Parts: sequence; C-alpha cells; structure tokens
Amino acid sequence: MALPEKLYDVVVVGSGPAGSSAACRLAEHGLEVALLEKASLPRYKTCGGGIVRRASKLLPVDIQHIVERDCHSAELHFVEQNLHFTTRRQEPIISMTMRQDFDFFLAAAAQRAGVSLFEPCEVLEIASDKGAVQLETTQGSVKARFAIAADGAAGVIARKAGRKMARQLIPALECEVHVHGSILERFSSARFDFGIVPHGYGWVFPKKNHLSIGVLTTKRHSTNLREAVTKYLQVLGIEVVDNMEQHGFMLPFGQRARNFVHSRVLLVGDAAGFVDPLTCEGITYAIHSGQLAADAIAESRLDEALVRNAYHKKLRAEILPELRYAYLLALLVYGESSLKGWVFRTYGQRLCEAVADIVMGKRTYRSIFHNPATYFKLLQLRNGRNRGIKPTEREEVLGDFSL
Repeated sequence: MALPEKLYDVVVVGSGPAGSSAACRLAEHGLEVALLEKASLPRYKTCGGGIVRRASKLLPVDIQHIVERDCHSAELHFVEQNLHFTTRRQEPIISMTMRQDFDFFLAAAAQRAGVSLFEPCEVLEIASDKGAVQLETTQGSVKARFAIAADGAAGVIARKAGRKMARQLIPALECEVHVHGSILERFSSARFDFGIVPHGYGWVFPKKNHLSIGVLTTKRHSTNLREAVTKYLQVLGIEVVDNMEQHGFMLPFGQRARNFVHSRVLLVGDAAGFVDPLTCEGITYAIHSGQLAADAIAESRLDEALVRNAYHKKLRAEILPELRYAYLLALLVYGESSLKGWVFRTYGQRLCEAVADIVMGKRTYRSIFHNPATYFKLLQLRNGRNRGIKPTEREEVLGDFSL
C-alpha cells in the first residue's frame, strides 16, 4: 500500500506494543496517524511472550482471546544453592502469548481506532524540515508534524534522526521447545532460574502446545548462551525434545542519555531503552512510554517545545525513577556471586513476593526503598570487598528495604 501525499499529525515507526499503543492513543485524541511496519503482519517476533499484569492493565483492549495460558503462580530458583520460592495470586501474574499474535492484535486495535497502517514499509531516511518530519520509505515519502520511534532496541530511526547509541545492549537466546505432552504438563508456572548463566537468568514460559525457554546475561561475552540452554534443559529434566527453534536477540539494559526527543522525533519503548533492569521485561514500559508520548503530543497541541518539555516531564514522573530503583535492585540480583547467594538465602521469598506485587502493578520499586541513603549503602554493599564492608553489616543495609 503506497503512502499518500499528505501531512499527518504523527507518523509512528514500528507496530510493536510501544508503536501500536502510541498510535491508538493518538487516534483517541483525534489526531491523524500513520503507523509504519517494515514487515508484513503478522510476523514472528523473538520474545518470551509473557505479558505481566501491570502491562495488560495499561491496554485499552482485552487480550484474553489471544492468551495461550494464564500463570497465576511464579517460581524463583537459585540453582547454585538449591533454593526454591513460589508465589501465587488470584489474578494472572503473567499471561502467555505468542508475540506475533499479540502485536497483530494491537495493530488491528489501532486500525479500528482510525490509524492508517502501512506494511511492509521500511523507513530508509528521516529528516526534519520547516516544522515537520520527512520520512523516505520503501513505499514512498511521508511527512508528519512529529514522528515516534518505536522500532526496537536496534534504534534505526533514532540513529537516522541524529541520536547516538547510548545504552548497553545485552544478549538473550529464546527457544520455542516442543516436547511430549507428559513433559509439558509438568510446567504450569512462570519459572525463573538464577545460576544458569553468569549475571543473568533462565526462564520457562508454558504455552498452549509448547514451552518458551530462554536465557540472558547482563554481561556481554560472559557465557555461551547456546551451551547455557543445553545445560538449562538438563536442570529442567527435559531429556527429549521433539523440536526446538532458537532465536537470538538483544535487549537494552539501561536507557539512553537524558534527551528522549530529538527535533520532532520522540523515542519510546526499547528504542529509548525503557526495559526493566531487574526483570528485563520491556512490554510494560513500551506501552506506557508510547501512551505518554502520545499524550504529550496531543496535550501540547503539536508545539515542538511544549511537546519536548511535556514528554520529559511525564517520563521523569512515571518511568525514569522506577527504572533507577529497579537498577539498584539489579545490582544485588546480578552482582557478585556470594552476595547474591546471601540475598536469596535471607530474602528469597520476600523478594519473590515483592517483585510479583510490582509486576502485578500493586507496588512500585520506589516503595521498596525507605530511605534515599539506601542508594549509597547499596552501591557500597555491592563493592563491599573493596570498601571493607563486613558480612554482618549486610543486614543493616538491607534493612532499609521494604521487601
């Protein structure tokens, strides 16, 4: 479908959760929106496909009919010390989907809201000129007052708009594992295993007819992820696999430097680096940042300076503090092995319950910290060997947390 020669209010690049959520919210505000997707929909998306409760509550549509399995319980395992913790909730903690179904469903919802979807349509160049943004695509040229970059961790639009890559990307390997029914029946909870890979974790997401199993590490080059998957299957007791498809991908670990608006281009979701540093879950902040960007554009009546200020203000109020607090907890969970072991032995169940409440949307990371001075204590604790902190002082530091 060729792009029409017209001026849109906003062009959104990328039809994932961030882009479709932004486009849908913009249409609800009465703005004229073009949504560009480089692939033909539906398209496979490498992702575990777990939609946590706090993410689904942000959506204006019910996703239940594309959910393959609701997980009301989550398991946390620390393999090195044979520690196991389980938490349960009445509402699903995580709803399991296939990402191609989830993304296609959201893009269709945006279309129903009045958004013009163009796919396949890859952006080749982007430039700002005289109060507008001009995009050259494989389907022709399109112009808009603003553009929203929702094109994922690779950040193509951000780079072409003049922004440098300013956040760490970490590797993950996700596998669609088909097993015998008797093995599939053993897995009913969302499962997370620490000690499988250095500075990372493994996960098992049970779907309707197969398992999504993956591993990630927050330190690049720290391990061979394919070997880690083989080891993980042994830990899980999966000796026979009918079929397994492996897909590698990169996740942002830490957002871009301060400015999330360049000229008339707003960065959202993975393109901005808005991924939870503790859980490495990005769908929540993809949806949330997309909606905040849309609100900033609409409420500021397409004024460039006002849009920039409004979007940054919303991010500082609702997303950036949470990412900073989550990063502090990530220092414990992904840090030095003996410290991590002590944290799981001492606070494992409480940590499991607290994180479950957070991904359910019932608590925030901010609520875990009683005292701002905990920041500095935590950093000191992380580097305890060099700073002379004694093991007996750990209780005092962790006492500042409301786990």
